[in-house]
Amino acid sequence: MKVKFCGITNLNDAIKADRLGADMLGFILEPGQVRYVTPQLLYEAKRILRIPIVAVKLEPRFDELIDLADYIQVHKVLKKEELEKLRSYSSRFILYVPASKDGLFYMKLLDNVSNAIPLIDSLKKGAPVDLVYAKELLKLRPDSGLGGGITPDNIHLYVALNPAWIDVSSGIESHIGKKDEAKMKKIIEVVKSDHN
Repeated sequence: MKVKFCGITNLNDAIKADRLGADMLGFILEPGQVRYVTPQLLYEAKRILRIPIVAVKLEPRFDELIDLADYIQVHKVLKKEELEKLRSYSSRFILYVPASKDGLFYMKLLDNVSNAIPLIDSLKKGAPVDLVYAKELLKLRPDSGLGGGITPDNIHLYVALNPAWIDVSSGIESHIGKKDEAKMKKIIEVVKSDHN
């Protein structure tokens, strides 16, 4: 099982996360978001880190990021024609799937996008994910990531569902935009202890 830390806002946190054993790092490139960073930080991170870099957007507008990121994450439910357009790109995508009844239908649409992997997440940012729906969605796509309200205190509940990877942002922060090394370490220890 892999670990993605998201909402990285500075190089120091990125280096620490890499050193601790994170498998992917997410950088939010959507202006107006509290953890927004410019593409310049991705350039610097890409130059010195050995793990995949994920550029996170809320809208499917990302042409300037194609050569910069290893994955492009679009954190909203996309229309059918938007999904079809993604298939024309050589990039790899991470696509948000809400842990809900609607998410079950939407997940089936993603089967047609071979260059995308799903991220099952909560309907409300930072809120705990609905683990009942998450379990159903993981049956449909075992390669999915799982996020939504993960902290060092509840990580075991998410790991028990055996997603391919977990995605944590605010649950590893000391304050908004600043990652806490001890919390990152704890998440990685729990995820990697019994699962690989």
